[in-house]
Amino acid sequence: MTHFEPEPEPSTFRRIAASMWGRPRDPSIHGVMDLDATSLIAFVDRYRGETGRRLTVTHLVAAAVARTFADNPDLNTKVRLGGRIERRRTVDVFVSVSTEGGRDLGGAKVEAADRLELGALVGAIEGGAGRARRKEDATASSTSALRRLPGWALGPVLRATDFVTNEAHADWPKLGLPADPFGTAIVTNVGSFGVDTAFAPFVPLARCAMVLLIAEIKPRPWVVDGRVEARPVLRLCATFDHRTIDGHGAGRVARGIRAHLDRLTEVAS
Repeated sequence: MTHFEPEPEPSTFRRIAASMWGRPRDPSIHGVMDLDATSLIAFVDRYRGETGRRLTVTHLVAAAVARTFADNPDLNTKVRLGGRIERRRTVDVFVSVSTEGGRDLGGAKVEAADRLELGALVGAIEGGAGRARRKEDATASSTSALRRLPGWALGPVLRATDFVTNEAHADWPKLGLPADPFGTAIVTNVGSFGVDTAFAPFVPLARCAMVLLIAEIKPRPWVVDGRVEARPVLRLCATFDHRTIDGHGAGRVARGIRAHLDRLTEVAS
């Protein structure tokens, strides 16, 4: 008598993940940073009231990530061609979103995200996320097509996709195969699911330098002028590719994100 039975309806992402990953072996380092979110929340509320646009903390973090890697081009790298480290010419940020009522994952890649002002960045993310949820772009369509492949075929197809998009750097967006499909960094908000602290593994197809998870903003003890207060705290949880970013580089990223979040809220105040 077997103790297992097939999952009746695994999501597309789960089927891809099961075929794409082998045993854990990728070099990575992790880091957590807490930020007082009082000014961020106030700015989001003010921006929404003044513009009518649905700005979120995810948009602000994505903007800060893009500008931080623009300040540190030596960290905006990927490993390809059997170990060759190469710099990207642009800072592209991939923002993950849930699809199919939370059963699956999609997202929007924003190219040259560091060069966009905040309103344009919000539009780019929301537009791409909407197309992913409605499965209107070629990448979403090609991902959906993978759902129909048998399990034994997924692995070879994904390895071929990795070679085309990351090794050959072929750009076939109409076929759902854009070059460097995830760009510099992946940003995803898991706080909406009530997640307090979590780290994401690297997607082998990504070749990105960092995966950043935005956890739930919740009251935590915070020291203000020598006294402890309850403040809304934003927790950011990062996974770095240790082949291209070491502890010193991770520290530069953390300081940069903090500084750019401060600048974004101050300049636009």
